[in-house]
Amino acid sequence: MMTTNISVQSQGRMLGALVLALLPLGLLGCGGTSEDGDTVYVGGVNLKSTVNKTGVYKLEVTGSNNDVTVSAGNKLARIDITGLNHDVWIQAGVEVERVDMSGAGNTLHVPRGFTSKISRSGSNNVVKEEG
Repeated sequence: MMTTNISVQSQGRMLGALVLALLPLGLLGCGGTSEDGDTVYVGGVNLKSTVNKTGVYKLEVTGSNNDVTVSAGNKLARIDITGLNHDVWIQAGVEVERVDMSGAGNTLHVPRGFTSKISRSGSNNVVKEEG
């Protein structure tokens, strides 16, 4: 019979290494969509979300690489897009009073003729007219 002695310190190191190795897998698809009062939050990594809410509301998109669609007929007081490489799609008939974009590589896709107050900071944040 063979006996292996592994010290507690050694076990702790192995456990720590395992946690670090699996951490990126846990972050894939982290986050989600939630609501708090008149604000809808979409935050995380690599999420695909469609927002459809009655009444006037605010939308906050955070994290990175999220794809968010605002359904036709929605009315928004404000859209805040922060983080990296988001695609936010505004369907025809959506009313938005103000859009604030910060971070880098974010794209706001709007229908032809869309009007809103839009402010951009950061780098490579663009508004792209579709259709």
